[in-house]
Amino acid sequence: MKRSQINTAIDNAQRALAEHGVRLPQYAYWSSAEWRRAGPEYARVTRNGLGWAVTDFGQGDFDKVGITMFDVRNGNVERPEEGTPYGEKIFVLQPGQRLPFHFHWKKTEDIISYHGGTLMVQLYNAFDDETMDEASAGHVYCDGVRREFSAGQVFEIPHGSSLTITPKLYHRFWAKDDAGVLVGGEISTISVPKTDNRFGGNARRFVPIEEDEPARWLLNIDYPQLHETA
Repeated sequence: MKRSQINTAIDNAQRALAEHGVRLPQYAYWSSAEWRRAGPEYARVTRNGLGWAVTDFGQGDFDKVGITMFDVRNGNVERPEEGTPYGEKIFVLQPGQRLPFHFHWKKTEDIISYHGGTLMVQLYNAFDDETMDEASAGHVYCDGVRREFSAGQVFEIPHGSSLTITPKLYHRFWAKDDAGVLVGGEISTISVPKTDNRFGGNARRFVPIEEDEPARWLLNIDYPQLHETA
C-alpha cells in the first residue's frame, strides 16, 4: 500500500467516527512529531500495538478489499503482566469494502455493528487440514442467542448487535452497499495478528508500505521504527 492511501484512509475513518460521536484515545489524533515526543509512560501502548492499522491484505485494491482499524486495548501474550486479557478494536469499512476469508487459531471475537452501513458476515467451517468446508452446517451465537448456519450463509447484523466468531471458523465481513460508511467493533481474547491469522488464497494481514508521502498518522506497525529514530 502507499502511505498516501493509509493517510487518506485514517482521515476518512476519523471523519466517520466524529460523525457518529465516537472518540478514541488522545494519541489516535497525534501527528508523527507528537509521537516522537511521547515519554516512557507510553511504552505499554507501543509494545501492545495499540493504535491505527490499515491494510489491503496484499490485494492491491483497497476500495474493495481492506479495512481501517484502531486497537483500543489489547493484552500481550509475551508479557502477561502488561495489558489486559482481552482486546478491543474499532473498525471502519467503506461501502462495498470487505475482508478476505480467514480464521483464527486461538482468538474468539465478537464482531459488533455500531453505526452507519449494514454489517454482513459470511461463515464456513474449516476442515482439520485448514481448508474451507463448503458443505457442512454449524452454529454461532448472535448476542448470546444460538443460530444455526449452512455453509456460506450470510448474516446481516443490525446496529447494536454482534456475532461471535470462534477459532477455526472461516469468516469474512463487509459493509453492505446501502447506508454509507460502517463503524463496527471487535471485542476478543488477546489479538496476535502476526501469528493467529489463517487467510485463504494469497491474502495476508501485513503488507509493504510505499512511502510516497510523509506519514500524517502512525500505524501501530510504525512504532519500532519510531523508537529507532527517536
